[in-house]
This record gives sequence, structure tokens and C-alpha cells, in this order.
Amino acid sequence: MNTRFARIAVSNVTRHSELIPVVVAIIVGVHFLPLAPLFQVRLYYFTGALLCLLAIITWLFVPAKITLGEHQINTFMSVVGFGSALILWGTGLAIWLMGRRLLGIIPK
Repeated sequence: MNTRFARIAVSNVTRHSELIPVVVAIIVGVHFLPLAPLFQVRLYYFTGALLCLLAIITWLFVPAKITLGEHQINTFMSVVGFGSALILWGTGLAIWLMGRRLLGIIPK
């Protein structure tokens, strides 16, 4: 069974579907940890740790939902979503800059 379906099914069966973004961020973060030694990119340790910490801190200290006016906001989705986007875009930018530096070293 695909892990995506498993985590969503477990979250729905336990009636905690608000935890889906938190669980996804932890799974994605953990996936970066073995990639660091495989590709010899130490930045991936930092990326994986940040994603896991973001998810855990959000789960422990942020309320699952807040109400603004008439609108109910899933804060887990918002905080983990935007935070993960910033972490992953930052990692992508850093890798791109490293690649540019490496290409500058190669003689023409």
C-alpha cells in the first residue's frame, strides 16, 4: 500500500485528519536524512531536521484551528504548508547556488 494512502487512512480512521500536514512534513523531512550521505550534500541534514522540527513544534504549540471572523482556518495546514514551502525553496535556492559555483570552477 502506498504510504500516502496509509497515512491519510490512519488519520481519517482516528478522526484526526487535521494531522495529515504534520505527518506529511515529518515523512518528507525523514526522507531527506538518508539523501544527505547518498548525494554528499550536508544541507539535506539541515532540511530534514527543519521539516521535522517545524511539524513537531506546530503540532505541540499551535492550535489545530482558529476562527477569523466567519472563517475557520486549519492552522496546521497553513503553518506547516507555508513553513515547508520556505524550507524547501530555500534548500532549492542553496543547491542552485552551489551548482553555479561548481560550474564556475570547471575550466572552459
